[in-house]
Amino acid sequence: MKKFLVVLLFGVSFCLSCKGIGEQPKFVSIFSGERNSGGVPVLTDFSVQEENTIILDFEGEVAKIEAVAVRANSEEKIDCKIEPLSNKTGKKAKGGVVQKSRYKVIPSGEFKIGEAFELTGSVEATDKSVLDFTLALKGQNSKPAKLIFTQIKFGSTKNYGFIKFKVVEGGNLFGLKLLMPANSKAAEYSFPIAEVKKGENIAYHWFLGDGQDSAVDEVNFEGECVDKWAFRDARDFWGNFKKFTPKRSNALVLKTSDGGDIQDAVLILNPKEDNWGKEEISAVAEEAGEAGFWQPDGEAENALKVNITPSKMIVRANLNKIKHTASEWSLQKAPKKPKK
Repeated sequence: MKKFLVVLLFGVSFCLSCKGIGEQPKFVSIFSGERNSGGVPVLTDFSVQEENTIILDFEGEVAKIEAVAVRANSEEKIDCKIEPLSNKTGKKAKGGVVQKSRYKVIPSGEFKIGEAFELTGSVEATDKSVLDFTLALKGQNSKPAKLIFTQIKFGSTKNYGFIKFKVVEGGNLFGLKLLMPANSKAAEYSFPIAEVKKGENIAYHWFLGDGQDSAVDEVNFEGECVDKWAFRDARDFWGNFKKFTPKRSNALVLKTSDGGDIQDAVLILNPKEDNWGKEEISAVAEEAGEAGFWQPDGEAENALKVNITPSKMIVRANLNKIKHTASEWSLQKAPKKPKK
């Protein structure tokens, strides 16, 4: 019996907090394993869904699959139920066909938000070849907080920039994903583990400004951070950029997770442009429109048409009557420093 081993890792970065340490997941490139003529299946993609179910995608014919979940720093093995979701034939990039299949793996035990665990399993092909795999994962957010955009300032590396949110439903920020498709993938941001309450303000800072050397995340709100650029009326979270200029035409979207449901969106178009210019922006804008988070739809002609210079910001007018339209936003002069 031929056996192949693939180990998949889920990277974690640590952000210092005024009152503690938060963990923020990062996406790590998908490894695929050996593509050979022996027929061994290849794990091409995976994702963790609600209730910590795991979706696995394979190429190659799968005859049998087994998996168990193991808590971090523990020998406790948790049985998993496996359900086939799809099995179809697809085309290879260089011609020919390949069998593609998707499975849902359902652990019988529960995992806390951010709790580390491993999914270990094996996949057997029709020719008895076996792929062993291990995924290092984290428990998902079963009660994501709900946020809305309230202020956006692009700024520059010499002029602080930020996005402010209002918490409209309490819960945890863990995994909430901020998409900015006009910029590179590196500009996307996932919030760390932090419990928040309805009515709180959240500030995400685009980059480290004015000589800052470290990021300070208020994962707990038990006293204020004294950082020069921190807001007094908000809990501050920081990007890792020292040199970063946000694009002036963008589709800013907040989701419950990477690939999850949209919570809010703001579509911004520089008046000098008449279309999105990039397929990635157009796709995200269209998704926001179809989900009802931008009215009447995500076409560039319906975007908020403003030139947000480093000294300007856009502000949402009425937070009690959200319309998801360009008309509820206005361009204003931004303060030189956060209000203390």
